Amino acid sequence: MSVTDSQARDSYLQVTGTTKFFGDFRALQDITFDILEGEFVCFLGPSGCGKTTLLRCIAGLETQTEGLIIQAGRDISWLPPSQRDFGIVFQSYALFPNLTVANNVAYGLRNMKVPKAKIDERVAELLGLVDLSIHADKYPGQLSGGEQQRVALVRALAMSPGLLLLDEPLSALDAKVRAYLRREIRDLQKRLGVTTVMVTHDQEEAQTMADRIFVMNEGRIEQMGTPSQIYDQPATPFVADFIGVMNFLPVVVDGASSVRCGNLSLKCDTGKFASDTRLNCAIRPEDILVDGGDGADNLLDLAIADMEFLGSFVRLYLRSPELGDHELRADVRKTFASQQAIGSSERIRIRIPADRIRLYGAEA
Repeated sequence: MSVTDSQARDSYLQVTGTTKFFGDFRALQDITFDILEGEFVCFLGPSGCGKTTLLRCIAGLETQTEGLIIQAGRDISWLPPSQRDFGIVFQSYALFPNLTVANNVAYGLRNMKVPKAKIDERVAELLGLVDLSIHADKYPGQLSGGEQQRVALVRALAMSPGLLLLDEPLSALDAKVRAYLRREIRDLQKRLGVTTVMVTHDQEEAQTMADRIFVMNEGRIEQMGTPSQIYDQPATPFVADFIGVMNFLPVVVDGASSVRCGNLSLKCDTGKFASDTRLNCAIRPEDILVDGGDGADNLLDLAIADMEFLGSFVRLYLRSPELGDHELRADVRKTFASQQAIGSSERIRIRIPADRIRLYGAEA
């Protein structure tokens, strides 16, 4: 999503100062954000971080202790779910087992007394969008998990809601079906232009589906940004560690252009940090260059303590007396590892580019 696209769209959902207590436990802490019309946003975080509670507050299934929720200019903060404009898909699908696929999709329309001809037209349109027309007369128990999830999705869309809420919709499916449905849901959302909020603990889902990711931890939003911003510019050690894989080393600032880990010195921009400040140094495994050559900063000779084959790449676990008890992980292409005959217990030269090193306060 480009800046121009963002500026051209209006804010559709505003959450301001939202806090939620369960007894003495604070599940949400002063949550504030805007979501643009037609945007796909993922709430991402570990179990217990508050992401589902936040989604349920937006839906009216939970009532926030404090704060406002505005949808399309309408204050829905204290309205019951029946008076809010949303469709929702749960992890468990929640299909009616005694109704056919077509009748599941038509359920909400029938409750609203929509004429039968319009219901039939809408059901046929939606089932066609997700290639389920031939299954219209089947029951949920006769469908695969992926097909059931598609039925749940179009049932949520049948009433043409302004907001689509997805609560871990793919977590019960196997990896191949998840990957297929990720693209299908994203393509459908783009075609319909419906503002969508999805809860997930799966970083791959968030990175492949979302326009923006809201990373949550302990009831707070740690960072909001595009998938590339979250991955390349993590704002906190938690985000850096939760998204992708990250090496962390405890370091001490040597000056304006270097830090020290044990007996190892690394060139990097230390920014505002004063000399002798204790920090955490973060480096992505894929940013470590193997066989970095001579005449460059941050060249290290390390021993390969272990290796993992991970399909298209090999992860090296690197150690050195200079690093003490700490270990570096470096990812290299499978073809390179094979060509260089890289193996465990060997030594290897690496380079850590200074511009790929991120520094965080040790207390963060």
